[in-house]
Amino acid sequence: MSQSKTKKLSRRQILKAAGATLALPWLESNHHLFAQPIVKGTKELPKRFAFLFFGDGIHPPQWWAKGQGSQMELGPAFSSLEKIKEKVNIINGLKHPGGAVGGHARGAAGILTGIQPQGGREIRAAVSMDQILARELQNDTAISSLVLACERPVTGFHESGYSMLYASHISWSTPVSPVPSELYPSLAFDNLFESQGSQADQSILDHVLDQLQDVTGKVSKSDKRKLDEYSTSIREVEKRLARIQKRQNEKTIDPKSIDEKRPTKGLPTEVDEHTRLMCDILTLAFQTDRTRIATMLLTNNLSGQIYPFLGLRDDHHSFSHANKNKEYAAITRFWVDQYGYLLNKLDSIQEGEGTVLDNSLIVMANEQWTAHYAKKIPLITGGGLGGKIKTGRTLDYEKSKNRKLSSFYLSVMDRMGVHRNEFGDAKEQLNGF
Repeated sequence: MSQSKTKKLSRRQILKAAGATLALPWLESNHHLFAQPIVKGTKELPKRFAFLFFGDGIHPPQWWAKGQGSQMELGPAFSSLEKIKEKVNIINGLKHPGGAVGGHARGAAGILTGIQPQGGREIRAAVSMDQILARELQNDTAISSLVLACERPVTGFHESGYSMLYASHISWSTPVSPVPSELYPSLAFDNLFESQGSQADQSILDHVLDQLQDVTGKVSKSDKRKLDEYSTSIREVEKRLARIQKRQNEKTIDPKSIDEKRPTKGLPTEVDEHTRLMCDILTLAFQTDRTRIATMLLTNNLSGQIYPFLGLRDDHHSFSHANKNKEYAAITRFWVDQYGYLLNKLDSIQEGEGTVLDNSLIVMANEQWTAHYAKKIPLITGGGLGGKIKTGRTLDYEKSKNRKLSSFYLSVMDRMGVHRNEFGDAKEQLNGF
């Protein structure tokens, strides 16, 4: 092959061809294993972006923070972030275009697109910020983006005249096409390692271990520890997926129960188990640099999610209208706890002189402050993008002249190396971020 043709091969093409061979965490010994470093340059580490969304507002009395750094005080909603509070930012007061993207059927579609979706029979949103990043960075990884969900999408139209597509999708590849989200942890896991054909019938770890045997003799002691931790993580996920499948196969249904339907094979029936599995899969994706862009829809707008493990019998949306009661406080804390679980997991994985979290930006947001009040949105960030973003701060933009959520996204894209003059309703980056 000529030199000119060789230059046209992207890193993504090489990784796709190699399959699971390069599904390894970042190692300090990379230059011994491959002809070229996994990341351009010898010191630069991957920068990653993930966005987690849950709908229908939050519990305001417990959603607060004040102070900076180690002296930061966190409200009860953020108790799971206490150990890593110096690596998070609690951001208050940002708003959607016109302060009116909230609402039952359109908030999710507006949260990452920076626009108000169009009502009526014609679908019209916009390309979401995560997909802009995915397109620009797609040559760097085998998978351009990971789009996950923990609640089934809803079809049809809401009584307000908006398509329920808007309520069930945060990631959009075109103004008329949401990116299909992966609901099944087993399929997301297999896709991550590109398990196909006969390989799908064996352990992914066994397949990866075949590759590790050739690697372990060429890496440092600290890298060997990383590979051991990585192998353990894969095995834990595989075992949990196997237990889910076994429970689904063994579950019996009372024929007299009219409303009860047998869960689809391989899908967790409890949202806490489902979410943790998805967080673990996202962690593996970032740890192995299979992708650097991910979104996870935790709940839809008008969510029908239920929480029996919290002692609650009604659905998420019903509780959201009484957003200051103890029941909704428990739901809000639960979702922040899942976010905290992900941050702590990423922070436990050493990468260079820091951790995977240090080299990432993990955002969690809701499309409205309380049910039907979208003049400000709740938003948290974790990680500093390899030093590009200062952390351990509480930031309040409620009285700022520029408090556009789209300005926040312009800032994030710029720190990721993707430069835009405008996005959504913003033409300038967010001051002070």
